[in-house]
Amino acid sequence: MPTSKPPLVPAIQGEVLRLQPKVDLVASTVEIQRGAMMKALDSRQGAVVLDLAAVEQIDSLGITLVLGLFKTCQKAGIPFSIEGVRADIMRVFRLFNLPKYFSIVEA
Repeated sequence: MPTSKPPLVPAIQGEVLRLQPKVDLVASTVEIQRGAMMKALDSRQGAVVLDLAAVEQIDSLGITLVLGLFKTCQKAGIPFSIEGVRADIMRVFRLFNLPKYFSIVEA
C-alpha cells in the first residue's frame, strides 16, 4: 500500500537516537516499523527515544513492538524512553503497566 510519508524517521541528536514513526503502530504497519527500527539501532550506543507524536493508534502488535524495542535496548545497556504520547495511548500504556519499565512522557 503506497504512502506519501515515510514509515519511520530516525534522527540522531547528539548521543540520542530519536525514532519517529509517521504511521500508526498497528498490525498492518508493525513489520515495516520493526525492520526500520532495528536497522536504525544497529551499532547504537547512546540513548534511544521513541517519539510517538505522529502516532494516533496502537494495537496489541504495536505494544509488542514497543516492548521488543525496549528489551533490545535493555540487553545492549542502552537507555530507552518514549515521548509525545497522546492521552488515549497513554491510557493503554498504563493498562499494560509500561511506565514501570521506562519513562513515558505525554504530548
